[in-house]
Amino acid sequence: MVDDNFIGNKRNVKRLLQALIPWMKERNYPFTFLTEASVNLAEDSELLKLMTEAGFYGVFLGIETPDQDSLEVTRKFQNTRNSLIEACRTINQAGLLIYAGFIIGFDGERSGAGERIQTFVEQSSIPQPMLGVLQALPNTGLWQRLKQEQRLLEGFGGVEVGDQNSLMNFVPTRPMVEVAREYVQAIWTMYDPKNYLQRCLQQCLNITPNPQLQQTMYFPPSKGLRLLIELLWRQGWQRREIRLQFWQQLWTIIRTKPQFVNMYLGLCAAGEHFWEYRILARERITEQLGFDPLTTSNVAEQELVTA
Repeated sequence: MVDDNFIGNKRNVKRLLQALIPWMKERNYPFTFLTEASVNLAEDSELLKLMTEAGFYGVFLGIETPDQDSLEVTRKFQNTRNSLIEACRTINQAGLLIYAGFIIGFDGERSGAGERIQTFVEQSSIPQPMLGVLQALPNTGLWQRLKQEQRLLEGFGGVEVGDQNSLMNFVPTRPMVEVAREYVQAIWTMYDPKNYLQRCLQQCLNITPNPQLQQTMYFPPSKGLRLLIELLWRQGWQRREIRLQFWQQLWTIIRTKPQFVNMYLGLCAAGEHFWEYRILARERITEQLGFDPLTTSNVAEQELVTA
């Protein structure tokens, strides 16, 4: 269900869900839902219950950053009221898979933001953390402020504004090379195949199943069969570095959470995209900097930047 914040009007969304639940039950849940919401969803147990009963299997959360200072700068006050880890745990226990978005490069951000995002992702076992570098989009409040401060950069890196793998289009409050290195390192580490598969398993184990639903993530039978065959071939045989891990984790899901087999296999399949994406992200940032931030030493880095 497409909405910038599905729970922006809680009263109306509850009325929608209360009407949707009997419709879904009468038709034996012909499909499942995914939406986007703010983290304060975790504060409303009634709303969480209604969402799972209506057939929602997951939610995308705009977490942005685990750094409290940066959340206050961006006015994401709803993310500061309670522990973000506890909020994720509450949403999982209600029966929902979590996707989440993160940003690096906020004003006043301390060094190590990328590492702190990685730590949060591991602690919460969010399988697919969408990490991007902060961009100032034209005519937004941020863009206007940076323009007044004369910090906007025209055409930096030759990449369009809004491209996830574009460096900031403004002068940050800490070295841009540092931000770039942390971004690439976070993407490279979080989407290492072994790390990714481990989070897929743990996220499924964290979710409390809804006894009223027989399945979680819906795939049409023909598509599901093709997905299964390709997945068993690629990750169960071709990718030697994760082959054993794949079979061990698949058996764990079948044995302990059989109702989440669809969800687990769907997440595993998406890994094929993210493992290519991390290579692309590294290449694009390297192209803009003129050197690979993961292999270039700090001294060589400074020489290249100065040149």
